[in-house]
Amino acid sequence: MPFRDQTVYDFNWVTAITIREVGGVYGLARPQLYHAGWYDILYVGKTGDLRERVQYWLNNPPVAGITHFFADVILNEAERTQHEAALIAQFKPVGNTLLK
Repeated sequence: MPFRDQTVYDFNWVTAITIREVGGVYGLARPQLYHAGWYDILYVGKTGDLRERVQYWLNNPPVAGITHFFADVILNEAERTQHEAALIAQFKPVGNTLLK
């Protein structure tokens, strides 16, 4: 299952200071060149604080080219772990492969 919340957020400081401080699973992305409205997911992660993690990645991006992100609020740690694993299996993000 892809991201439950299909909202596309800009990967910048304006968004990073306004996103909720809650647990969730997120995907760092960039637009596809030839498919308007479609995104390549470059990295998938989970966190107990989405705001803190987005701010961290703005300073230390795991891969080049990130311009947007998706985020699903998931309060339960076990559910976050399952959702993160499913998204990594589906998208096979280059950032997750590089960090292993």
